[in-house]
Amino acid sequence: MLFLRNSTGIEIGAEDLSIAVAQSTFGKLRLIATHRLTGFRSLSESERPEAIQRFLKSNRIPTSSVSLSLPRDQGIVRQIQLPSDITRKLRDVVKIQVETLSPWPAAEIYWDFAAETPKKDQKLVTVTIVIIPRIQLDPWITFFKSVGMPLSGATLSSVAHGHAINSFWPQATPTIVLHREQANTEQTFISGSRLAALTVPSSESGMNRLLSAAKITSAEGARLIVCGNAELSDFADNPLLPLENSKPDAAKEFGSIAVALLPLREGCFKSNLLPPELRYSESRARLVPALVLGLLSLLMAAALLAREPYQNSVYASQLDRDIKRIVPKVKEVGEQEKELDQLSRRYQSLTSQLANRDYVLETVGELARILPPSAFLVSYSYQDGTITISGLAQSASEIQNLLESSPVFKGVEFSNSVTREPAGKDRFTLRMLLEAQK
Repeated sequence: MLFLRNSTGIEIGAEDLSIAVAQSTFGKLRLIATHRLTGFRSLSESERPEAIQRFLKSNRIPTSSVSLSLPRDQGIVRQIQLPSDITRKLRDVVKIQVETLSPWPAAEIYWDFAAETPKKDQKLVTVTIVIIPRIQLDPWITFFKSVGMPLSGATLSSVAHGHAINSFWPQATPTIVLHREQANTEQTFISGSRLAALTVPSSESGMNRLLSAAKITSAEGARLIVCGNAELSDFADNPLLPLENSKPDAAKEFGSIAVALLPLREGCFKSNLLPPELRYSESRARLVPALVLGLLSLLMAAALLAREPYQNSVYASQLDRDIKRIVPKVKEVGEQEKELDQLSRRYQSLTSQLANRDYVLETVGELARILPPSAFLVSYSYQDGTITISGLAQSASEIQNLLESSPVFKGVEFSNSVTREPAGKDRFTLRMLLEAQK
């Protein structure tokens, strides 16, 4: 709520009432909607409240911050230059100027002023003074309060135009705003902190008078904005407003948009004719529940974010304690496993040796029984039920046949090729399986 502000701007025209709703979110401006109540000024005093209440309800227009602009010709706008070193006493100095400028008694007017921020070494500052007789503004204060739209601010249209121009385009490019009505046209020239305005009949151009009031000779290169109640073709060359959600034709409602920007931006034309005691403002106490709820939400979010790391740290601490407690037992079990593994390997080795010894004796006895006296064994090996022998014999094939006929051996085959020795004997190498290993 502190960073999001809605502002409703109301412009009272010669025939219509136009409304714009703008929003500032972290300083970024956004146009919410524009509305026009056609023929509002032609309604009777009794018809107006019902018409505008129905209009507000159907369009859901916010009423928390409402600013109003009245036509320029209902008041006075004057610019004066004062020494920059009196800015601290500026209100007192301007008050004296108001008494001189105002054709009405001081008790019968509302007035305000706005001044540019002096730059370094700037000797004079331009002050814009706005004056309106109470008889022009008081009926609208009462009316809008009665329909549920109490005013927070009020000014004259030309000053609102200048404020909006400086908010949209801070660079000092001259801009002319033509606010057209059926009977007359309000013309405003803005260039930096300079402002000149006049109202002329719609049948007249009046541009030369405006340029003369602005103390310039030509409007060449100036930006032109046409708004108000005019033909659609008059809006064709309007620039696109640098406002989020602004459509190409939004500039035709420039007057009400300019009023909506008054509370959302500071500037050298920002003024409020309503005295502080008449300005409506919602109590900040209403923000307390939202702030408390937001704070609680932030605390809850922070607790949820901190919950997982905290739990992980607690679990890690518990695991560390458990690990330290069981480390001695784990080491003891590990040593026992190593000892058991060594004993198991020794047992397997012993068992294998005992079994192999029986098989070796059996196979050697069988070989001595079946081999002919002329055969000579050079080597003998036994491993996992496989016997390999090599030697010399009159006939290697005869030795293979003799081994195959034995009930102790099976799968007898040559593992190497048979070679014939010079002495007339065959050198062989045979591999076979022990039948008893089935």
